[in-house]
Amino acid sequence: MVLESLEKYVQLNGDQFQVQEHEKFLLCITDKDENSDFFFNIEESKIENGLKLLIGWKPINKETILSKRAWIDCKELDQYFNSWILVLNGYKKVNSFFDDPILNSFAEDYYSEFEIIDENAEIQPFNTKQILLLDEHLEYIENNLEKFKTEKNAQQLNDIKNDIKELREKLTSKSKKWVIRNLSTVWAKITKQGTSFMKEFLTEAKKTVIREGIKFVIEQGSNIIN
Repeated sequence: MVLESLEKYVQLNGDQFQVQEHEKFLLCITDKDENSDFFFNIEESKIENGLKLLIGWKPINKETILSKRAWIDCKELDQYFNSWILVLNGYKKVNSFFDDPILNSFAEDYYSEFEIIDENAEIQPFNTKQILLLDEHLEYIENNLEKFKTEKNAQQLNDIKNDIKELREKLTSKSKKWVIRNLSTVWAKITKQGTSFMKEFLTEAKKTVIREGIKFVIEQGSNIIN
């Protein structure tokens, strides 16, 4: 009964969190940020007027980063977990001193064009056709960035190339949301380089990704570049 209730959580692997093995807990989920100690654990279970779970989580809410433990009804697990995810995502959106507000604005602008309609977008990858189309688009950018390189922008273009390399390597192993988030960052970095970059590479995005029908399983995708 316990394993059946937790089955869908075992394979979770979202943008911001990952499932970890734990010697004692039934489930251990942690923030992917190496500098974070945020977690959501299912520590114990018991049968008492139905299945009860002892959970521990940090942060408690957006007002405090303290941790908390509590016995809950198994039927309430989704509610507590989804609340934790919302708080976790909220912390990620808080700008730090080192954030680039211009880059973040462009990235959010691109990402906001996508409306995730797939309930499994946090854990499932794109299909093979979509992956190949994305890879083709990223390969085009990677192969043609060099002709725009100058002494002034060399480091920024190298950063874009590194981002593209990582994204291409993980297209088959990461979730749809992860891919979209990281693609939006690549597009944002390209946009920040100037209109000539946008015309060259983001017009190509329209031709090879959006026009070919990938649309990321998201109907709003075709509005990104018009």
